Amino acid sequence: MRTILSALFILVFSSIYSQSVDKSLCYKQDFDHLVKLLLETHPDPYSAFGGQIEFFKSKQEAEKSIESIKSEEEFALFVNSFLSRLDDGHTNINLPKSSSKAQFPIRFKISTDAIFVYATSEEYSDLKGCKLVKINSKPIDYWAKKCKAFIQSENIYGEYFSLLNAISDSNISKKLFDTEVLTMTFSNEKEKESQKEISYNENVKINYPKSKIEIEADNKLLYWSMIGKTENVAYLSWNSILCREMLQDTYKNRPDNINLYLNWAFGYLNEKPSGNIEEDIKKVPSLYEQIYLLFEEIAKRKSKYLIIDLRYNSGGSTPTVRPILYKIYGDKYLNYNFDTEMIKRISPLYLQKFGFKDIDEYNKSMGTKLKTGDYIFASFGNLDKAKSLEQRREAIENGVEGFGADFIKKTKQLGDVRIYILTSPSTFSAAYHFTYYLKELGKSTIIGVASRQAGNTFMETTSFSLPNTKLTGSISNSKQVLFKNDPEKGKVLRPDIEMMWKDYFYYSFDKNSEILKILDIIDSKTE
Repeated sequence: MRTILSALFILVFSSIYSQSVDKSLCYKQDFDHLVKLLLETHPDPYSAFGGQIEFFKSKQEAEKSIESIKSEEEFALFVNSFLSRLDDGHTNINLPKSSSKAQFPIRFKISTDAIFVYATSEEYSDLKGCKLVKINSKPIDYWAKKCKAFIQSENIYGEYFSLLNAISDSNISKKLFDTEVLTMTFSNEKEKESQKEISYNENVKINYPKSKIEIEADNKLLYWSMIGKTENVAYLSWNSILCREMLQDTYKNRPDNINLYLNWAFGYLNEKPSGNIEEDIKKVPSLYEQIYLLFEEIAKRKSKYLIIDLRYNSGGSTPTVRPILYKIYGDKYLNYNFDTEMIKRISPLYLQKFGFKDIDEYNKSMGTKLKTGDYIFASFGNLDKAKSLEQRREAIENGVEGFGADFIKKTKQLGDVRIYILTSPSTFSAAYHFTYYLKELGKSTIIGVASRQAGNTFMETTSFSLPNTKLTGSISNSKQVLFKNDPEKGKVLRPDIEMMWKDYFYYSFDKNSEILKILDIIDSKTE
């Protein structure tokens, strides 16, 4: 009997050991595959590590911990910790969707100078507006820096943004803070500090604040309205650089990606795609139809102000904004010299992203003689200066990379209108590009909190999937330098009017405090 039990024990132990070895081998293979894709695709994977030798030294050091990884979530965090050295928000692995239903009962917001309580469950309603000073007796900046090992960031506002994401996810929170209960230190308007122990719970009901200015919208992606005391201020909310035209272009040129983009778009429409792709595309708001109607209304009401709200816009497709820039700035946009650099690297993933089967097909289509691994050295934003102004005008009026030809033909120039651009740490990628364009070309004011996107950094998503775990992610295929002579600005693009904690306090922490402040600025000019 003892012999049989011993044999069973050995069999079970061997099975468990075998499964553990198999998992470790899968993680090791996936990590090797990721590194291969990184070295093929990323414009500069070595410098952040101190060079090629230090890169591989760091890789080999990291691999020592793979055997201790017990889940795909831990593996994803391990990968992101390795990639965090790049300071690259477009190079990461997506964390598996958490199965935990536990939620944190507080939602926070970032001002230029603080993190403060924005919304809570009933139990913590007395904390509204209070600044978050410490977590587990350590200052916020300590945790923001530490959080970089879990979630990529490019500047201090990206670190704060990542910290709030970590707090909102109970699984990441446990690993970051090494505890399930967070001891938080808060400071009120009188600078009096208090501590609370706060736990994650299921079925948390958050009471979000109302606003003095509620703007009607039939979707959460793209809409406009006329606001202000006399409804003479134009307001455009665009929560992703995504629109019907982008989906139509994807369906035509890269149909393998259409379902991914449709699911992304329908997330803003509060419904699921029907499966009829052409009909589903029609349900997504048309950018150019909305802008045409908005510009017509601005002209009709002789409005002098336009608010473009990008506070919750995490990016999308930059080329879609170019027809809008032309209708705002005209020939100034065509002639403008953006003193910038945009360096792209040609890789198998890059070719796959744009639907090319190989480098030969790419060269034939683009009229180039490149090899895989080569770089394309160009500028960002500049139109072809080798062409005359008339040729550039003709080119853009025929559509920018397939976008906006009909819109450009029927839409009048915007005229003398002051533009206010709302940004926050959620503003990222192509939304940052739109902000950069508007600010660089003039007659615009940025207001809010700085974007988590850096101007001088790596850029563009190039998607991948790992063979064993099937985890997905992205690797940057470009490097951009938008501020050649200003590295500080290239790290943080500060708004012209920064929203401080005291500003949110003044507007009673209204969810649209930034809009209320703009309306007050406009009213002071017209009185």
